[in-house]
Amino acid sequence: GPRSVLRHSSERTRRRSTRTMSDETKPEEVPAAEVGEKRKAEDAEAGDAAPDAKKEKKEWTPVKLGPKSFAAPEEMIKYFSWILNNMTVNQDMNDYEFMVVDACLRRAHPEADKKIGCGVKTFQIRNHPEHDTRCYMVLRSDGSCEDFSYRKCVEVLFPGFTPAVKSGGGGRGGRGGGRGRGAARGGRGGGRGGG
Repeated sequence: GPRSVLRHSSERTRRRSTRTMSDETKPEEVPAAEVGEKRKAEDAEAGDAAPDAKKEKKEWTPVKLGPKSFAAPEEMIKYFSWILNNMTVNQDMNDYEFMVVDACLRRAHPEADKKIGCGVKTFQIRNHPEHDTRCYMVLRSDGSCEDFSYRKCVEVLFPGFTPAVKSGGGGRGGRGGGRGRGAARGGRGGGRGGG
């Protein structure tokens, strides 16, 4: 008699304990597994991309700009960003820097003719009036000036190179501004109509 009661109660507790355990573990296991798989997929993609990037670095054709040669796009970015960040703002570049930057603009900028205009007097680093960042500025012989992106030149001189920071960002911002102005005009129109 008593033995069978014990047996029943022990079975009951056993069932109860497995039920609570499975209830607790199941909800936690599922998302963890999903996250794990996603992570693995991302790692795999990153892994695939890395060897290609490494291979590309070795195959660049060196580019000579004025007196200076660049064996790889990273070298060119390093040099131009060093000037950008370290040179005194609103100061004419020296002859060496001028020759390198002038060759860069003339040979590689997609809008070189527009940027050069009537002719280049000098180059300076200036604070961009809109973006609040330093930029390369071409000063023309007639006193006018315009900024230009050296990163666009890097992409032309080293075809197939995609920089981490895309120079197209400014363009996207500009288009966004256009949409904003359009909406404002629409708003004014609605106001007049209501009156």
